[in-house]
Amino acid sequence: MTAPLHGQPSASAPPPGDAQAATTRQPGTASDAETASGCPARRLTRPDDGPGPDLERVDDGRWRVRSFALARAVLRHPEGTRQAGFNAQSFHGPGGPRIRPPILYLEGEQHHAQRRAAARLFAPRTVEGYRPWMQEAADELVATVGTDRWTDVSRLAMQMAVRAASRVIGIDRASSPGMHRRLDTFFAPDPPAAAGPVTRARAAWRDAAMLRFYLLDVRPAIRARRRRRRDDLISRLLDDGFSDVDVLTECVTYAAAGMVTTRELITVAVWHLLDDAGLRARYRSSDAAGRVELLEEVLRLEPVVGHLLRETTAPLTLDGPDGPVVVPPGSVVDVDVRAVNADPRAAGRDGERLCPGRTLPRTVLPTLLSFGDGHHRCPGAPLAMLETEVLVSALLDLDLELAGPPRVRWNEVSAGYDLADLRVRRRAA
Repeated sequence: MTAPLHGQPSASAPPPGDAQAATTRQPGTASDAETASGCPARRLTRPDDGPGPDLERVDDGRWRVRSFALARAVLRHPEGTRQAGFNAQSFHGPGGPRIRPPILYLEGEQHHAQRRAAARLFAPRTVEGYRPWMQEAADELVATVGTDRWTDVSRLAMQMAVRAASRVIGIDRASSPGMHRRLDTFFAPDPPAAAGPVTRARAAWRDAAMLRFYLLDVRPAIRARRRRRRDDLISRLLDDGFSDVDVLTECVTYAAAGMVTTRELITVAVWHLLDDAGLRARYRSSDAAGRVELLEEVLRLEPVVGHLLRETTAPLTLDGPDGPVVVPPGSVVDVDVRAVNADPRAAGRDGERLCPGRTLPRTVLPTLLSFGDGHHRCPGAPLAMLETEVLVSALLDLDLELAGPPRVRWNEVSAGYDLADLRVRRRAA
């Protein structure tokens, strides 16, 4: 395959795992230039972000892509590549676990079959039918925000994401505080300096949380679906002959993809909107489509998954700065989503600013590659955008004040950010 390349550099992100972030701006301190343009800058920039070529060999066996056209060509090339991110190596090779690989790691017809089985659950028309119960959940969560104490938006966001994903997956304990705690434990990021006994202790704690999640949440749902099928993911998996362990694996995969990432999107969106009066006013005055348009621009600018990795299983020919480059089998192609989403040839001018309603080429989606592309594009994108719009709108209906910027860490698995302690409260009358 040969993909088009243009010689202009675009912004890049450093390798995954860097625990630092430039997040020092205080609420209400947008620059004069930002105020004049109506397009605030990206909040989540790393100190070593900088320009780089469209295609670059960064070390032995790894090639970084920063061009939108080249990145999309790679992601739309299923033959000769396979998933390499999100700990995919644990499922590759003879030493991998003896369980059915989850959908995230499948390729070919197996992958297509599982996508087809779950497609209706995530179709836009089906997802819009979820709005009434999502609105009820959002209203219940927002009612907990008071004037006398600070509330962490990331925790509200996680509760919303857990309820939405659990409903579609088929886990009946979506409102259970215990299940929320189990998932919080399992998905909590390691401290940057964790090593030795600390790492082993956290791994044991995670394993215990996963066992409790299976025994208390997933297994009861499986038993209920074996007695009576419903229109949810677990029922469809049982129809396809999945074992209990295989169902658990899929539930964890969908939980990570649908809960943790949506939590970050909701949190970063609220941060942007409460930090900029113009954006907030625009959001409040828009209809549902206009609100989604603004949220999609937030996600384009602040992609939750910062890098998408593909491993080559056959020679892959890409257009390099000096002509075609053959990437050998066993190499990792690292799509730098942060850089690609700001590529001016796809995003237009001010790619590193939040400009709702920007003009994009006809074939370019508003979120660019924030939901991926090709056969592994996130199937739950409509669900994530709906639950984000519902909860953010419910929060923005309140007169909120913001305590300050959130605490930011960079996640080695997603190569993206983890936000915590974005604290809000209602203004006293």
